[in-house]
Amino acid sequence: MPYGGMYDVIVVGGGPAGLAAGLWLARYRRKVRVFDAEDPRNAETWAVHGYLGIKDPPPAELRKVARLQAIDAGAEYEPAVVTEITGTQDDFTVTVEDGRTFGARRILIATGLRDILPEIPNFHDFYGTSIWHCPDCDGPGIADKKVGVIGWGRSIAAYCMYMLTWTENLTILTHGHPPDMEEPAKTALERWNIPVREAVIERLEGEGGQIQRVVYHGGETEEFDALFFHIASGPGSSFPADLGCEADLDGILEVDKEHQTTVPGVYAAGDIIPGSRLALRAAAEGARAAVGIHKSLIPDDRRLK
Repeated sequence: MPYGGMYDVIVVGGGPAGLAAGLWLARYRRKVRVFDAEDPRNAETWAVHGYLGIKDPPPAELRKVARLQAIDAGAEYEPAVVTEITGTQDDFTVTVEDGRTFGARRILIATGLRDILPEIPNFHDFYGTSIWHCPDCDGPGIADKKVGVIGWGRSIAAYCMYMLTWTENLTILTHGHPPDMEEPAKTALERWNIPVREAVIERLEGEGGQIQRVVYHGGETEEFDALFFHIASGPGSSFPADLGCEADLDGILEVDKEHQTTVPGVYAAGDIIPGSRLALRAAAEGARAAVGIHKSLIPDDRRLK
């Protein structure tokens, strides 16, 4: 297989976390290469909100600016799908889809999460413009409006309690699924007058990306200003599991204060580690991971004890 050379660090994932890490590793004069499948979780969203210094940039525009900044600093970037990571600290091998291999002393996983989307006709007509999954990102835009929350799992009531930050006019839509709720959850929903509608959603109606109503099976309709969904999400790649990194039941990786996983030499940043799912936070954690990786690569003869 063609060999692409040896790197101090290979970053897998080119979102805010991966690109921030690439930028800062280059600033530390590390030989770093970022591989990105260019299929981001937030591709459908019209804007990234609350990103300091840039007002509501489209996700693609934010990634473009960050990518150019990382490249200008000296990082290498390639749009490519990584298919395998093997090896151990100081001797990892990364394989991309065309068969090329690259060596690395350290690996940074920044592949994020993937959401399970509701199976509802014409859902994508509104996804990213008036249907969202992240209340932190899009909650401020629906303040005091009527919002439907699609979901039926054990955490859906807690999700609605969080949504009360922005609006008390909430309705849970289980889309035909029996809600999985214990008594404390039911009590909380009753206290806040949050109804649960178990009817199957037949279709969504609206114009220009703006949801206006939900049409239930049988023809009944209900008006909404926006919808959120909270079903499930999982790791954006299987690499951490393949490498033996410890994670919780949702696939969120355990990392130390330097962002190293339980596997020596393998680091992680962004949505794949514990914390909020904000793009701003992902970028910050990418920079923190870069610092940790840089420190781990400082030779012993430069360390004073």
